[in-house]
Amino acid sequence: MSAVEEQSAVATTMPNIRETGSIWRRVFGIAIRVALPILSILGIWYLAIYSSGLPAFVLPRPERVLQALIGDWQLIGLHLMYTLQVAVIGFIMANVVGIGLAILFVSFPVGRLIVMPAAITLRNIPYVALVTVLALAMGDGIATKIVVVTLAGFFPVLVNTYRGLLAVDTIVLDRMRILDASWWQVFSKVRFPYSIPYIVAAQEITGSASIVVAIAVEWMISRTGLGYVINQGMMQYRGDLVYAVALTAALMSFGAYTLIHHFGSRLDWESNSSTRR
Repeated sequence: MSAVEEQSAVATTMPNIRETGSIWRRVFGIAIRVALPILSILGIWYLAIYSSGLPAFVLPRPERVLQALIGDWQLIGLHLMYTLQVAVIGFIMANVVGIGLAILFVSFPVGRLIVMPAAITLRNIPYVALVTVLALAMGDGIATKIVVVTLAGFFPVLVNTYRGLLAVDTIVLDRMRILDASWWQVFSKVRFPYSIPYIVAAQEITGSASIVVAIAVEWMISRTGLGYVINQGMMQYRGDLVYAVALTAALMSFGAYTLIHHFGSRLDWESNSSTRR
């Protein structure tokens, strides 16, 4: 092989080596970012076990929780589907109510003066009292749980969406008025795009919280769902089952947050445009 051919082969090989090294560095970085939180949680968990001296049914070892998660997965998975059903429907309803009221407030400012005090009052009623009243009025069926999840989630959506709809550049609004744009054109082409970053932020809060609220309601009044499984675990002194359900709920909430954040960041034109600058 001539010297020219050798230099050409080296020039072709070097980028491939750099690319391979870059891939391995990324894989290593992802592995570290995944492993460190898990190791820190396990470290704190074992420290709590050995320093507190609590019995195993109150604070079980992580491996026992993992065994319960695998061994009782049929039971947990069955009730998980019910909890997700309540959380998803409640989440959708919270968005319908929250975004609908925000549009109403912007279109008819008097409506805000009338409805907002009631919305704030509903938001600050203790869940225990709310669930009790709704259970007496509607029974302990799925409708009661969906209503509670909706009432717990609509307020962040309402406040964020309302702020987003008002966050429009006044110059843009003036130009739309000069162009004699209709209400729908102003809303669909100006106000709604401006409010998307605010709506996405509200989804990140409400999406993960819907699962937690659904479990809390099930814990109080239901005979189905993950909250009911927690109740059963407490009555049987099975801390491992309670922690397995808590781990499942935490993973579901984290998954919901990640999913919303991923798709929300693609819709967030404001952040995307600032990143490109």
